Amino acid sequence: MSLHGMDLEQGEHLAKELTRASQRFAQLSGQLTPHIAAAPWRGPDGEQFRSDWKAHSRMLLATSDALRAASDAVRENVRQQQDASSGHTGAGDLWDGTGGIIDTVGGAVGNGLGWLAHQASGAVSNLGDAGGDVAGGLGDLGGLGWDFLSTGEPPSITELLAGGTGLLAAGVNAGVALSTGGLIHPHILDDGSPVAGDPQPVGVGSDPARDGHRSTPVPSSLAQLMGGVTAAYDDGGKAGTPDAAIRITAVDKGNGPAYIVTIPGTSEWNVRSGSNPMDTVGNLSSAAGNMSTASQAVEMAMRQAGIPSGAPVMLVGHSQGGMTAANLAADPEFRSRFNVTNVMTYGSPIDSTRIPSDVKTLALQHPFDVVPRLDLGNSKPGGPGPLPWESSNSATVVTLPSPPGSGMGDVVGNHDYNAYVASVDANESSGALAAYRNDPSTQAFLTAEPSQVRSTTSGIGRKE
Repeated sequence: MSLHGMDLEQGEHLAKELTRASQRFAQLSGQLTPHIAAAPWRGPDGEQFRSDWKAHSRMLLATSDALRAASDAVRENVRQQQDASSGHTGAGDLWDGTGGIIDTVGGAVGNGLGWLAHQASGAVSNLGDAGGDVAGGLGDLGGLGWDFLSTGEPPSITELLAGGTGLLAAGVNAGVALSTGGLIHPHILDDGSPVAGDPQPVGVGSDPARDGHRSTPVPSSLAQLMGGVTAAYDDGGKAGTPDAAIRITAVDKGNGPAYIVTIPGTSEWNVRSGSNPMDTVGNLSSAAGNMSTASQAVEMAMRQAGIPSGAPVMLVGHSQGGMTAANLAADPEFRSRFNVTNVMTYGSPIDSTRIPSDVKTLALQHPFDVVPRLDLGNSKPGGPGPLPWESSNSATVVTLPSPPGSGMGDVVGNHDYNAYVASVDANESSGALAAYRNDPSTQAFLTAEPSQVRSTTSGIGRKE
């Protein structure tokens, strides 16, 4: 008699081998890309070699993704075989599936309409895009509802207000597009789609600027880590980073590299979608608890930089950059691709973001900085008034002394990223800051040796 079905033990073994192979391809890209990008080979041949390597690196990452998908498929078949063998009725799957439907139906419809928009042009494209945004907005709000059902924690007031505003704007866009036969699409609060450029090597420490990009500070302290964010702010509008940029810094002290991803905050204030994702539109999307275009662009840049899946990653961000870092760390799919061990934010409202407790998170704020309090302390709707609620994460929240000369009404001075760097520099030798800096997870990213550090800048953007 022939045997039908799967040997479960062999299936699990195959899935593990496929996962290991996926990791090896990603690690190979991650190990070679920084060396090739920084190789002292000038002239046409060197430029051609580096250009060719970009294509090879993408093929390695694509192979890694394919192997990971194959591993997931094998594990799913193992699970189905186990269910069939045990006479499982599928009630649990029905419950989980219900959540998936609520959480993704809007996104699925939105993706379908988005595909239609990309296949068509002109008026039809505008109509498809506007309709997809409405469906996506409904799906996002449905996702908040499902989170409530599955975790028992209702969405925060800020998430509901931001999500509702985004859906209202999508409805306005769709109404204008429909009433004009698709000739006009206002793109109000339309977060669009992410784009990311290839990593460009930059100097470290006292190295001279490269193509106008200042060198990344040697990450010897928390304040110097924040200096990487300051450098990323300065990258905007430079060669290769026309809109906004992030810095990716590798620290290798002999046990393999650990990666610091530094993300700047808002650099444009507008309500109409533009090419810079670090803007008002991106702020609203992040506040609603969504994976904003900025967050997706950061992930794209990290993948293109070849960060291996097992390497420690620290996300550091100011204001919107901190919200982006927190939303990435809270996303299970992102964490399945990158080993996020640490998050550090300053001037960022992240109380409503569900960062897992095993990610060491430090949230810094000034006493009179209103921005990190825009999530209203994770307050929930409670009838006639707000309902107090604990933070959705286990972040260590540190309120720093006010910046010198900044009073209660100085909104800009209390939120300034340079003021935060100065505050941390003056206070990180004691208390909670010193405890975070000295934690073994954080120490993996700190060094005083420039020879142990490599750094790149990557442009991030948005397209309609």
